[in-house]
Amino acid sequence: MSPYEENILTFIYVIKNQPELLTTEDCTDVLELLLNLPDDVEEISNAIALWYETRPKILDAILQVPIEDLDSLRAAGGRSTPMTAAESKELIENSVTESSKSNQSDSSSQPKKG
Repeated sequence: MSPYEENILTFIYVIKNQPELLTTEDCTDVLELLLNLPDDVEEISNAIALWYETRPKILDAILQVPIEDLDSLRAAGGRSTPMTAAESKELIENSVTESSKSNQSDSSSQPKKG
């Protein structure tokens, strides 16, 4: 697996496991970013990295992902072929959309204080 694929999968891992790190605005930003990216895994990875570098909580979470967890990502589906740009975009988009839904349901299920 290339370092670019690894970066993308690590980002997706963090979003899936810590959806609260993404604000609604972050979700919108990532989805808009994906729309403007070329179909190139390296460029997608670099753009995502530049995006999360300005978000310390997300960057910290990415840097804290244990190596063992990355091993399970690498083995996902027994992948022997490189990830395509289309797959990368779809995986990121699906993860961000799920994160957004998760955050909305979490905030709406909170009892109101008053």
